[in-house]
Amino acid sequence: MNATKVFTATFFLLYTASLLAVSEESIKTAYLERFTMFIQWPKPIESYNICIYNDDAFASILRKSYTSRLFNNHPLNVIPIDIGTSENETLRCHILYFRNSKPNQHESYLNALRKNNVLVISDDAADTKKGAMIGFYLQNNLLRFVINQRNLEDAHLNVSYKLLNFATVIEPTGGSK
Repeated sequence: MNATKVFTATFFLLYTASLLAVSEESIKTAYLERFTMFIQWPKPIESYNICIYNDDAFASILRKSYTSRLFNNHPLNVIPIDIGTSENETLRCHILYFRNSKPNQHESYLNALRKNNVLVISDDAADTKKGAMIGFYLQNNLLRFVINQRNLEDAHLNVSYKLLNFATVIEPTGGSK
């Protein structure tokens, strides 16, 4: 079985995992890595900088999960950030994951993130209509996600059709691989 089929099969298994059997944090940790397998940044990445906004406990879980493993074949730097973190610090992120917060509070901030190719993920699917690119939601006790393809395109991030097949897609652009 080729690597693409293995990744797709693994992704599908995680996608259908019930929250009764696995913790929500474990699933989200796996999703963050899987997203990197299906999203291409405009510049090569040597190590991923994943910034976790307003949730030091989740940042610690993510760091522990990837202490002895690579994140999509790259080293991982987990950077916890919160209110007051400088914009320059967050612009170092490849992924900025908003937990228990709203990414849409400052439009100029979101514009700066898009210009710097930062993948913005939120715990609230509704945030994808306000600037986030991926948002999580629960449906029938399953963790799902929505993708705003226009927001990804505006950030010059290319998303594979393989990821789009598992998502609810809003604002489709037709520009996927």
